[in-house]
Amino acid sequence: MNSNSRRCLSVLAILLALPALAQTPAPAPAKPKSAPPKAESPTPRARIDTAYEAARARVLAGDTDRAAYTELVGAINGGYGALAQSTPDSSTVRTRLVAALDDIYARAKTGKIAPEEFAALRIEMLDAQMHTLLAEAASGIGEQGSDVLGTGLKQLADASQELDPGTPEWRTRAQTLLDDLKKKPAPEPADLEPLNEELTHAAALRSEALLEKRAVAKAATSIDFARVRNHMSDLLDLQGRKDPSARELKERLSTLIDELEQRSPGATLTRADFETLRKDLVQRGHAAQAEKQKPKG
Repeated sequence: MNSNSRRCLSVLAILLALPALAQTPAPAPAKPKSAPPKAESPTPRARIDTAYEAARARVLAGDTDRAAYTELVGAINGGYGALAQSTPDSSTVRTRLVAALDDIYARAKTGKIAPEEFAALRIEMLDAQMHTLLAEAASGIGEQGSDVLGTGLKQLADASQELDPGTPEWRTRAQTLLDDLKKKPAPEPADLEPLNEELTHAAALRSEALLEKRAVAKAATSIDFARVRNHMSDLLDLQGRKDPSARELKERLSTLIDELEQRSPGATLTRADFETLRKDLVQRGHAAQAEKQKPKG
């Protein structure tokens, strides 16, 4: 076979292969990769819970990590927005919580922090969250809102009972008030006031009980005194809207708390030193109950 024949055969082979090549489908273009779905931002409540647990774990392990502190401060400052028109308001609640956190971190640099201090901070956060839920419910509670309030109340009471022996009593009263709310088809903001006052009174008694315990053990800090002073003021400011005598009592108890704080570093305080404060705060609850039982109209 000469060279011309071989060339002809090669050309013929190429021509015969063309139909097969034409039938081969072209590969489909690659689909562009879709971006992974963005994770939903945590709710303010979830962010606070997560940041609190991280800060607590680190500090109790002896690590005063500033990143954990900064995240918790940011979470606190991003929460409790519904309290803008409340007593205390959003700004006050945030300031108090950050002050308590600052105190813990400052003392953690030179000594060990007791777990109950973080427990007290946690209760303060849950208490503020419960008042946030009440503020939100003022625009329309509904069945779902009642369930949310019930969950919030349970979480607050469960955490509170660790430090407050009076928890079962106020929890029962608060649950009764919440059950009454559920019976109303469309509760008005005024219907929420008794529950709000019950929780505020419980916070005042709880902070007094914690201060008394820590002061007798010579472990009280300025935040322990500030906490009872703040909650006492909240209660009497609330009651002062209807009872002028509450304002006078607020001044007297503020002076008493200041005197106890001044004595605390150099003297051993006893339960007797807190008797007047304790009795007056308890009495404010009795006064509120008597007011509720008065016939309307």
